[in-house]
Amino acid sequence: MRDAASADDVVQALADLTESGAASERAALQSLGIGPNDAKVLRFLLQRRPDDDPVTPRKLAGMLGISSAATTALIDRLADAGWVEREPYPGDRRSIVVRETIDEASPARRILSVRRTSAVAAAGRLGPAERRIVADFLEDIARGETQDIDRMCPDDGASRTT
Repeated sequence: MRDAASADDVVQALADLTESGAASERAALQSLGIGPNDAKVLRFLLQRRPDDDPVTPRKLAGMLGISSAATTALIDRLADAGWVEREPYPGDRRSIVVRETIDEASPARRILSVRRTSAVAAAGRLGPAERRIVADFLEDIARGETQDIDRMCPDDGASRTT
């Protein structure tokens, strides 16, 4: 059994996780030749389940906090690169659905899923009670950061990350 961790150990582990995430993100963006919003959309689409609601440009614009024109440009860029396709919205031909088209064997799929794959594996090694503690801990950090940002930048809702 490992020794008990101090608060400093936890803070250092979180700092290490943040740094590894930033390094992983830089590597992914560089190797795929895409921008941060492109990667965010592709990851979002890759995590969808078949029974999830269809993804519309409006949903993507809201998620990213960008205009409809910027969302259209992003979708155009991803479609031109072969990462996504547009389909008519079921029952409403005036709207479209955006779907990822990344082949299951593509290195891009693995690159875009590094963090999620690692997190799922690590969470799988924990028991249910331990997972609840970790989830509560991470949610508490996210909530605290959001509240701090709101206090520092009360009129800048775009600064929020959660």
